Amino acid sequence: MKKILIVLIVLTSLSCKSQIIPQNNAYVEIPNHAYIKDTENFLDNFVGTWQYQNGTEQFTINFAKIIHYNYGSWYEDILIGEYKYVNPNGVTLVNTLADMTNNNFPDPLYHQIAGATSLVRLQYPPCPECNIGEYRIKCYFYDPDRPYQMLAIVLRSISPTQISVKVFREGNSCFFNNDFDAPDDLRIPATNYIMNKI
Repeated sequence: MKKILIVLIVLTSLSCKSQIIPQNNAYVEIPNHAYIKDTENFLDNFVGTWQYQNGTEQFTINFAKIIHYNYGSWYEDILIGEYKYVNPNGVTLVNTLADMTNNNFPDPLYHQIAGATSLVRLQYPPCPECNIGEYRIKCYFYDPDRPYQMLAIVLRSISPTQISVKVFREGNSCFFNNDFDAPDDLRIPATNYIMNKI
């Protein structure tokens, strides 16, 4: 009886162990309880505060890395972030940077930037200047005053002190309560920003 119990314990512990899938190889079907792990610490290239400056226009992003985030049926290492955007007229349109230290969020995905989908060179949006084998990271990107807009950003590591951040529409806006008169222009221009670490 004791031997049967030991065998059952060993089998249970082996079946509970999650399958690890490297972050840059997450194109496979994800089995239940798998862990998409940043095995190369690639996400660390984006952690910190970054800034784009062009005259009075300024775009600042602060990223942090979350280890082993539970999506329910799988786990994944992800990035979260908050940002500030000052338009060319010097007007601050969005500033959520203080929310990076807000521990009252019920879930890390409530941050204005969240996720970590790896993209290869020709995946949308394509990156012809990327090297073969290089990959980028896509995150969801939210405008807190226009939550109906479907936005995303793609991050590319250029050097330890410089990244490229591309803002774009991910899909059509999803208006709530039939409020089709809500403004739908992007407050943060959809373009590519070269950001320096600060």
